[in-house]
Amino acid sequence: MTWSLTATIQVGLHPSNVGVSLVAGIGGFVAGVVSARGTAGRIEKNGGEYRASRKRTLIVVGLGLAFGALLFSLILSEALSLNALLEFYSLYVGIPALYFGIAVGFRTWEARNGKEILSEGRTFYSVPKGLSSQEKYQYRAEQWYRLRIRNSGEREAAGKV
Repeated sequence: MTWSLTATIQVGLHPSNVGVSLVAGIGGFVAGVVSARGTAGRIEKNGGEYRASRKRTLIVVGLGLAFGALLFSLILSEALSLNALLEFYSLYVGIPALYFGIAVGFRTWEARNGKEILSEGRTFYSVPKGLSSQEKYQYRAEQWYRLRIRNSGEREAAGKV
């Protein structure tokens, strides 16, 4: 959030960065909506639960770390000029736009389906709206049990063939 605030200040101080910030903001919002819709679709497809694979999570984290290391090395080697660095800060406007896009995508799905999307770590799941926290916990436990029974039954049937 601090970087986003810095980016907003930079846009105000350097009007030439408005275009970069605008593209980053719109791109972040669109990427967030697309990501949320994809996750919501996977939740529907998997019977109310979706867990991102370790491989997918590690790829995303690895790409982020590699990009950060590259940027850090470019800054230290002074390969980036001050103007280029200011334009780069303008890209940080896309971070809150990304989160806003994810929120809009999830809330749209929730309004259409009458369910809430909750998460625990890498696992996303849906529960009916209007439940108390205890009822959500109980619903989630029953849902988890049903999915495990169904998945174990499929494995046993596949092993017998």
